[in-house]
Amino acid sequence: MLGWSLRVWILLLLAGTNLPVLSEEAAAPPASTATTESSIDWTAGRFYLTLRAAMVNTEATREMAAPKRRYLTEQTLGAKLEQAFVAEAGKIPVDSSRTLADLEAEDPAVTARLSALVPSLRFHYSRVDEAYTSLEMRWSASLWTDLLPLVSEVAEPNPLTRLISWSPSRDFSGLVIFAMGNLPWYGTNKLMAMWSPALTFRLLSPEGEVLFDLSMADPKALEEAGLAGLSLGKFNEEAWRDRIGNDPLRIVARGVFGKNPGDLILARDDWNKILARPANRDLLVGGKILILWGPFPDYTIKPNPDSVIDVNQPAIQVIPQPPVEKAAEPASSGH
Repeated sequence: MLGWSLRVWILLLLAGTNLPVLSEEAAAPPASTATTESSIDWTAGRFYLTLRAAMVNTEATREMAAPKRRYLTEQTLGAKLEQAFVAEAGKIPVDSSRTLADLEAEDPAVTARLSALVPSLRFHYSRVDEAYTSLEMRWSASLWTDLLPLVSEVAEPNPLTRLISWSPSRDFSGLVIFAMGNLPWYGTNKLMAMWSPALTFRLLSPEGEVLFDLSMADPKALEEAGLAGLSLGKFNEEAWRDRIGNDPLRIVARGVFGKNPGDLILARDDWNKILARPANRDLLVGGKILILWGPFPDYTIKPNPDSVIDVNQPAIQVIPQPPVEKAAEPASSGH
């Protein structure tokens, strides 16, 4: 409640400016129907939340200046932020079988930790339409720094399986997994599916053995950039050079697995190259992984099925960049 002296000061100020005097109830942000929209940018590693509402337009606020009505509408959306964030974040896939909402159902503390993230959300903008009839506000959270710790807090990574027998390999600077297009969906009746990203994933052998998962990753690397870099529909590795280095091992995923196809199957020969050397095992632990996923770009030749039979045939041919048309050479001038 406002103090008596403050009430008098406000009344005198409003009277001097010929503005309508509003009761506390009228000055409070009115109830308004807000629409909610969320999206995930896996490449940037961010979860975006957008709230929209009509500008306040009641009998008490109709004569207000536009900035004041905008402020009241912002207050209305701000009051709905926590509820909207918890609800929309619950849709984020955690792994190949669960979402954050599933974790909330298992442990109510997850909901409390989601709510605690609201004050630290990154605010992007508040904007109105040209007719000044609606307002839109956007916030975002980091998938890795903010949301991944809700899944599991790994103190020390579990060791990866070591290859006992000798296998030809060498040290690589990173790991690039090509998982584009429809892949065989293991565990189904010969169905095909496109890999679906989540906060975490598993890498499996063709026999179904889990050879890498969240428990084997370095917690510091997880907090900085997640289990892997995710590039949607692009082959340009230059943007990921700091992560995968200049000499990565490039392999093709052989299939996907899970209720939601979020786990990847790698060939046994590729696993041997990774597990045979400590430096290559450390690539997985340190998150030095890039996964290329999504539909095929127009400038890519799709995987060659004959490569499974004939090892001399390339598994896939990649043109790193879209073809660039050469500029016409200027005509030479005669003298």
